[in-house]
Amino acid sequence: METKYSLNQITKTLEKLFEAGFNTDKKILAMKMEDLAKLPNLAPNEPLIIIEFKNAIKNRDIIAFLSGYKEKGNDK
Repeated sequence: METKYSLNQITKTLEKLFEAGFNTDKKILAMKMEDLAKLPNLAPNEPLIIIEFKNAIKNRDIIAFLSGYKEKGNDK
């Protein structure tokens, strides 16, 4: 089941991530679950947003993540 987040939710979450020093693709891709636990003041849904953002970076789907739109089919 996919959850669509508002751009406002994503922005607030990413601000917290960037302020914690995870401000490059390389740093975000290297993040571990333990790092998520150390981030202060995360709302209950924000770890999921961060995990989905990390996957979007890895899969080069940033626009799809931000828009909440994922194409179906074999498009690479």
